[in-house]
Amino acid sequence: MKSKLAIMTALAFASAGVQAVDPQAIKTESGFDITPLLSTGLKYDDNITSVSANETDSWIMTVLPSLKASRDDGVTSLEFSAAAYHGNYFSSSSDNFTDTLLGGLFNTQLSEQGKLNVKADMVWGHEDRGTGITEGLNNNLDDPTRFNNQTLSGYYEYGALAAPARVRFGARYFNKEYMNQREVTQFRDYDSTMGGINFYYDTLSGTTAVLETSIVDIGYDFVDPEAPRDSKETNVKAGAEWQISALTSGEFKLGYQKKEFDDSTRDDFSGVAWTVNANWAPLTYSNFNLGTGRKAKDPLQGGDYIKETTYSLSWYHNWSEAVQTQLAYNRLEEDYVGINREDENDSYTASIKYAFRRFVDVSLFTTVTDKTSSVPGIEFDRNIVGVNFDFSL
Repeated sequence: MKSKLAIMTALAFASAGVQAVDPQAIKTESGFDITPLLSTGLKYDDNITSVSANETDSWIMTVLPSLKASRDDGVTSLEFSAAAYHGNYFSSSSDNFTDTLLGGLFNTQLSEQGKLNVKADMVWGHEDRGTGITEGLNNNLDDPTRFNNQTLSGYYEYGALAAPARVRFGARYFNKEYMNQREVTQFRDYDSTMGGINFYYDTLSGTTAVLETSIVDIGYDFVDPEAPRDSKETNVKAGAEWQISALTSGEFKLGYQKKEFDDSTRDDFSGVAWTVNANWAPLTYSNFNLGTGRKAKDPLQGGDYIKETTYSLSWYHNWSEAVQTQLAYNRLEEDYVGINREDENDSYTASIKYAFRRFVDVSLFTTVTDKTSSVPGIEFDRNIVGVNFDFSL
């Protein structure tokens, strides 16, 4: 699961590029451009622990300062990022949190045919009470679940810029460890190692044919009392990526996933997996995005694995240089294998952003979440409304 901090930080930097805030970097003699950002807001959450009854509501103040240092000489680029995300609950101080992110990116053109990319991230994050690994435990916990994770990934790509064919050799290491609620979390500390080879062939029509292959080894630090969870995954997908014009871009990849557990008492998975994302911009100031995905993943609670299917639809529209709106719908379907459980989660988001100045944005937003489950105590309704301010130099 991605931490909330990672998502918020990504949104903060993304907004600087495609929305109203236009940050000015600080130029240094070392060649690095320093870009500070600050996001702060106030929101009301009517169900902070995601329970089905006896909800607790609260106003929440959030502060997200972030800093990015980047350097690009045309051959090699470096980027370092740091952020801290703090939430203060007015009616439930035990739910307060402070998340932290440190990240780095190195990209270089080794030769006319070779390119190297390395990325590293460290996150000290949290999961709200009643979400993630504590879903359904509701008010039986005193504070949020804390964790840290580390990710190191990279690839070497071979293929001349003018040549249609390219091959990419990639690897990724991920480690996650929970820091509290150990009676619940100790059996979900794990690390995973991935190795893969991707093939690309560019056509003259703005479309790239893609073949993706990977093997993932997943190992848990402690043996689950039900049965060991260590497994190996094999993934193969074929499809296309396209950037035909400013009008449309996206990806379509369909393939096969196989998940084999080391312990024979657990059910293995083999079946169809897919990734689809399509962007359509009928006007320069209006953009639609449609997405869907299917895969098997490890559960945070009971069962052998989850067959997960996702759907998303969003619309961004710039009504003027200063005003932008967003409407979004996301659906998550989870079918647990090994236990009798099926979940469905529907989320609706609406927001309006106003560029008060080049360096100041103000946003009004609301999110409505409706989750149902075949297991009592998992379902909940949650409504959030708030205002957010983004600042840059």
